[in-house]
Parts: sequence; structure tokens; C-alpha cells
Amino acid sequence: AQLKMSAFATQRLGIWMDWGNPYTPLTQQFIEGEWWLIRKAHEQGRLYQGLRVMHWCPYCVTSLSKHNLEYQNIRDDSIYLKFPVRARKNEFLIVWTTTPWTIPFNLGVMVHPELAYVRAEVDGETWIVAKELAQEFIKGIHGKDYKVLEEMKGESLKGLAYIHPFEEEIDYFRKARQENPKVHTIVLSSEYVTTAQGTGLVHMSPGSGPEDYEIGHREGIVPFNELDEYATFRESMGRFAGLVARKDDKKFVEALKEKGSLVEVTKVTHDYPHCERCHRPVVFRTTAQWFFKVEDLREKIIKLNNEIYWVPQAAYNAFNSWLENLRDNSITRQRYWGTPVPIWQCPGCGKYSVIGSVADLKKLTKDSIPENLHLPWIDKVTIPCGCGSKQKRIPDILDVWIDAGTVSWTSLGYPQKKELFERLYPADFILEGKDQIRGWFNLLMVCSVLAFGNASFKAVYMHGFIQDYKGRKMSKSLGNIISPHEVMDEYGADTLRYALISGANPGLDLNYNQKDVQLRFRNLNILWNLHNFLLDLCGTNGINPVKVQKSRPELPERYIVSKSNSAVKAVTEKFEKYLLNEIPNDVEELFLEISRTYIHLVRDKTGVGTELEKATVAKTLFDSLLAVLKLCAPVIPYTSEAVYQNLRQKFSLKEESIHLFDWPKPVESLIDTQLETDMRHAQAVIQAVLNAREKANRGLRWPMREVIVECKDENVGKSVEKLSELIKTQTNVKMLSVQKEFSRARTVMNADFSRLGPEFGAMAQKIMAKLTITNTDRLKDELQSQGRIELNIDGKPVVLTKDYFEIAREAPSDMFIADFPNGTVFLNARTSEELEAEGFARELMRRIQSLRKKAGLSKADAVRLVIEMDKDFMPRLESHKAGIQEKVGAKEISFSISDPQKQFEHRSEEKIRDKVFFVYFSKL
Repeated sequence: AQLKMSAFATQRLGIWMDWGNPYTPLTQQFIEGEWWLIRKAHEQGRLYQGLRVMHWCPYCVTSLSKHNLEYQNIRDDSIYLKFPVRARKNEFLIVWTTTPWTIPFNLGVMVHPELAYVRAEVDGETWIVAKELAQEFIKGIHGKDYKVLEEMKGESLKGLAYIHPFEEEIDYFRKARQENPKVHTIVLSSEYVTTAQGTGLVHMSPGSGPEDYEIGHREGIVPFNELDEYATFRESMGRFAGLVARKDDKKFVEALKEKGSLVEVTKVTHDYPHCERCHRPVVFRTTAQWFFKVEDLREKIIKLNNEIYWVPQAAYNAFNSWLENLRDNSITRQRYWGTPVPIWQCPGCGKYSVIGSVADLKKLTKDSIPENLHLPWIDKVTIPCGCGSKQKRIPDILDVWIDAGTVSWTSLGYPQKKELFERLYPADFILEGKDQIRGWFNLLMVCSVLAFGNASFKAVYMHGFIQDYKGRKMSKSLGNIISPHEVMDEYGADTLRYALISGANPGLDLNYNQKDVQLRFRNLNILWNLHNFLLDLCGTNGINPVKVQKSRPELPERYIVSKSNSAVKAVTEKFEKYLLNEIPNDVEELFLEISRTYIHLVRDKTGVGTELEKATVAKTLFDSLLAVLKLCAPVIPYTSEAVYQNLRQKFSLKEESIHLFDWPKPVESLIDTQLETDMRHAQAVIQAVLNAREKANRGLRWPMREVIVECKDENVGKSVEKLSELIKTQTNVKMLSVQKEFSRARTVMNADFSRLGPEFGAMAQKIMAKLTITNTDRLKDELQSQGRIELNIDGKPVVLTKDYFEIAREAPSDMFIADFPNGTVFLNARTSEELEAEGFARELMRRIQSLRKKAGLSKADAVRLVIEMDKDFMPRLESHKAGIQEKVGAKEISFSISDPQKQFEHRSEEKIRDKVFFVYFSKL
């Protein structure tokens, strides 16, 4: 049921996989694929048995991985111990731990090499503790006065030997010290020693903790742990035999007190791992596991990794760093369920056989092979041993990471089948989260190198995780989990895909942002409306853009065709470089540009243009929209398919699905980068003029006399001049000129006291005064030319850069000003009767169009129209009569002052500024 729900969620999200043929490691095909790897490793001499410290549940009697743990905040005893320094009278290491039961397995003490430590005199004894924690522990916790005798770096303590409190009772200690002189000495660890609490000297038991094991391994100290599977101390542990880890902590504390080693016992609250199955505390236990020997392959694997394309670069760096410290991989676990380890071993002579397939097993056994290769059925199969006994399968299962690490061939049916493997291995591309550096990425590499001597993937995209809007991990306890179904129910699957893909930088976590989801939803509606516009245009005018042979592309068409091909080129390159998060924004920019710029530029053509003009627009719009759909199909598969199916039905397109098209190729000859640059600059100027119009409180339908574009960049100026007609049309301005410096404007330079004050303090007021009495024009010129000015304040030179000033251009009183990235526009606000009349005409056109729509008329419906107005104003509007007639589809038009109310179906009183117009019309 969970598998079905997971499949439903991923399918709803538009994740395309072979759902009818998923790879499932529980099948015989996968089990044999993993057995084959184990056999290969054995044949290469790379399979061996060794020791590893594991999280262990003594109640479920199973080993646990980090993913099987749940952490609970619990309160435990922490103890402070004193270990005598060997060969030094009355000198002690003051050691801290939160796990008293691990002291009998202690093999070292960790200190931080860079921390400061002190030898302190306490009641006639010399104690070694971290300097930063001396006062807190000796005076605060222990309640004793002390005197610092010496201070040193932790690094200088390396190798200092001490006497373990149970040295004489535990036989293993004598043997261990003989084999490794580092046993029961100080070792260095910058990773696991802090001054957050304790003494800065941390007890180390390589057999009782993963961190301790890491440092012990580095120092060559073999793990020591004599717990059985129920966390009970074995007989070899002398007085501690029969005690249970954690449960009998107080008995261990009493034994330490008896030895005179106990200094203090305090309570500590900390996160402690618990079994996810039974929810009880786990212990750490040294276990016998089987390993892959790979440390000597480190250089080869690093070389292979250098040939892999990683996104982001930080992922490569992290994986390479992991490989530089690559360790032999343990491959076995003690669990109830999983892929059975294909090792049969004789309990008598110890000889073992490594099986690579069911066929191999059939050759060696006299027993029948069960159809189900899992536990417990496989364990009924035995293999005759040369000693006369029988080899039995060891009871372990393979670590699930071996399941994951072998999917590069098991998912293709190899080694039983060769066809898919030979065609698809190694994978062109994989992706996973940033937690998989030491997980999936690592095991894929290790397994493929052991199996084939190469890497199983060519390119990687590593992503982060989704957090809440505050950057916190989503969790039940915080109540901040947002279900993807919740988002999809409201906004659709494509909106969620769109927002997540575009919002997530590779390798970094994404803070879920509802506003971004809403923005993407609105933009998808723009794409939807764009295709509706095309369908409406073609339906009204009987156009099939696929069949349009003759067209007349002008500047708007040339621009959007260039923009479309540039987008195809850019998106293709980004897909090839796996810059996945950048792709949605590139496609979005294209369809927003089609909607906001191209449609706006050709609006008149689609209404009152010629048949050829309408066909040109339809053809251009169709081709551009189809390019958009092909580019965004991988990002928003549902929307792109829905739009395409509507186009397919309307225009009888042959391809069944947008997802069955070949990937588009850019037509280089249609890309005009200079035109795109010119348009970018023109659009910046257009937006600045519109901002200036807004300041002047002049609606876009009211023409303005003139705009001056001030721009020092010669290239930008040329772009503006080339597209001046377009800019004038889009901003409804009659004249436009480009000047390097507009002579009627002046530069205003005001000192910013909010910056001067914090920087210069009391001197800031004197600077302000000096600026006031100094020649402003001279200072302004100096600041503009040199980027700095120098003042003399009380005989001291003071240098001020542009950062301390607010510099702006000030317009003449009859102009309104607005900036754009490369300059400033000055809009002439003076008007005239002719300009006003044109504005009234434009507004009337808009009002009448709205009335037509309200009356239910289509664009093709012709009307008879009368506009009644003040007779004094009528002559001023007369010159715009023909334009109004054409724009609103009036076959007959007249301006009248008589009462025509009884002659028309529709009538309306329209007040525009200070004038009233009566509009009457009927459908012809």
C-alpha cells in the first residue's frame, strides 16, 4: 500500500519512470546481481571479515544504521574521572564521559590540538584540563580552589601515557599495550573535542562509538568491546561479567569510585539514539562484519571521479574529499530482512564458499533451491564441506547500500541479460540529494569499480532539501510539514514542479516560499492565456498557422523569432550542462516576452490589420509558442501537453504529444543578437518613460509632446535611436531625441548625513558645513570626474567618495524625470489642443470597445455609431473621426448634437475628464 501511495504521489508530480517495471531488490534478479558482485570481490581478494562498531538494539537484537535511529532528549549521569599520568606522581588527566559503561573498554583520551590546556594544582594534586573549562569545572562543579601551574597547547600532550583504573583487572589491556604503545595515551582530535561542556579531555573507546572508532582507526588502535548481542558483558570482563550496558551504569560508577577515580557525577541532558522499532535506547557494539577492501583503490577511484561531470562544483569537491579518505566498506548487517549474504561457512573448520549465482549454488549443494531466496528459506540450503561437515549460510544480510550501489546493472537485468546493459551502462546522468556523498554516490562508485573497473555514471546533479520558509527542517514536532498534495490540490502539479525546479540552486537547501508558488501559478496562467489568444486570433480570422506560406515579418516578428531561437540555444546548452534550475526562468522569460512585448506590439495588427498581417502574427505566435512548449515540456509536462493538445485539435497537428517531438534546434541565421540588445535597451527606456508619465499623472492614451533620453553610453544611445519609432509608439510620445547630456537639466549633489555621521562622528557636522560654503559646482565636477573629493577640516585632510553623497539629475519645472540602467529620461509635460483631442479620441476608442464587448458583439460585427458631444469640441475631434471608425469597427459613424436615442440598440453616457460624450450604436 505504501509503495502504491508513493507511486501515486510521484506520478501525480509528473515524474516519468517505467512504473510497470520498477527495480525492486527483493526479486531474484536483483539478489543474483548482488551475489555476482560479492563473488567478483572475492575472486579479486577484496572480500574479508573484520570488526566494525555498530549502533545496536539489545532488545530487537539487530544492528542499526543511522537511518534506523530516532533521537530523544534524555537525562543521564555524566562522570568526571581522574586517570593517573604514568610515571608522574600526583598528576592526573581529568576525563569526562556520558557513558560510564564504556570505561572498561577505554583505550585512549582525546584532546583538541589547538585548544589551550593547563596543569592546575588542586588539593596537592596536578590536574590537566582545558583552560577554558578549568574555572567552570574545578571551581564551579567540583567546588575547589586551584592554581594554574603551566599552560600549553593540546598538541603538546600527544602521547602522554596514563594508567587505566582497571588496568590490572582486564587482561586485554596488557596485550593491547604491548601491540600498540598508543593504547592508554593521549591522542589528538579536532573533530570530536569541544569546550561546550566537560573538561576538554574526552574518553575514547574505539569499540563503543563511531566517532571513537574513527580516531582509533586513524591511530591504529583496534576496537575493543566485549558486549554480547543483548548488551551484556561477557565472561572475559572479570568483575563486570553479566552486567548490562546502560542499565547497570550506577554499578560502573561505584566501581570507579571504589578505585578512587571518580571526581564528580552530574546530570546531563542530551540527544541519545533510540531504536526506531522498539523506541528504546541503543548501545554501541563491536561486531564482526564482512568488508570490501577498497582503500588501496583510492587513487584509481579519484581519477575516475575526475572524469565525471558534477553539478555543482561543490558536490565534486565534497565527493573528492570523501574519496581522499576512502575507507574499506562493510557490507553486512544483522537484521531480520534483506538480501541474504551469499557466504556459506563451515562451523567446524571455518572454510567458506562465496556464491555468485543460483547456478553456482546448484553445482555445490545437494539440497533443492527455494524459489524465494530470502530468509529463512535460503538458510535450508547447505553445502558439503571437505572436513565432512556442512557449510551453512552465515545469518547476515547485505547492507541495503549494496542494493543501491548495484542498481546500475541489476536494474538492467545484468548479469543474466546483456542487451540493455551493453546499451545503457554507464548511466549518462544521475541525481540525488546532498546527503548521498557517503551513501549512494559512494557505493555506486565502489561497486562499479569492483565489478567493472570503471564508474557507473557520467554526470551528476546534486540537490539539497526542502525546508520551511524560515529555513528549518520540516518535521512533525515543529508542525511545519507542507504536503506536496496540499500544494498540488490548490495550484496543480506543474506549479509545484515549476517553483521547486527554478527555486532550488544545486547542492543548496530550498526554503519553501508560498509567494513564489503563487507567482509561478500566475505566470502559468499567462502561458495559458497566450495560447487562448492564438486560438481566438486564428478562429476569428480563419487562419491555420501551419499552412501559412506567405508572411511579412517586420521588427516585432524578427525580434521574437530571434528571441525564440536564442532561448532554444540557451536552454539546450543549460540542459547539456545540467544547469537544471536555470532552465525554467529562461523559458519563462521567453513566453512572458511574447505576451508582454510581442502581443503588445502587434495588437493593432490583430484587430484592424490586413489578412497578411494577421497571418504573419498567427504564424509567428504559433512557431514561438510551439518552441516554448518543447522547451518547458520537461519542467511543466502537464500544462505543455494540455496546451499542445488544444493546438493539435485546432490545427490538425500530426505529432500525438508534445513529449514525442524531437528536441528543437536553434536556427542560427534567425538569431539577431544586436536586435535583442537594441530591444532590451528600448524596453528599459520605455519603462522609464512610463514611470515618468505616472509621475506626470498622464494616462498612456494621452499623447505627450516630447521625451529626451540622456545617455552617456554611445552603444545604448544608438540602440535607442534605432528603435525610436517603436519607443514613441509604445509610450505615446510625439518626439524623441537622444543626448549625451541634457543641457536644461542639472546634477544635484547632496551629502548623506546618515553615512557621514557613523563614519566621522562629531566631525560630520563640520564636513556638512564645509560642503555648504564650498563651490558646489567645483566639488560636483571633481566628484564626477575623479570619484572623490578632498576637504580640509581643522587642518586635517578628509577624503569623501561618491558613497557619501546622493547624486541625481534634476529636471526643469515643465518636465518629469525617471532613470533607467544606462541613463535618464526627461518627459515634456506641456500639452496642446491637438494633443488633448488625440487623447480624447484614444479614450473614446477604448470606451466604445468596452461597450461593444459588454453588448456581446464579436470583433467581426460591424456597427452604426453616433457620438454626441459638445458642439464646440466637435471640430477638434473631427480629424480623428476616421481613426475611431476603423478602430471600433463602425461601418457608419457620425458626430451629432441631435437626440438619436430612439434609433439605436445600445447607448451610454461616458464622462472623460471634464467632458461628457453620449455613445449610440447598433449592430448592422
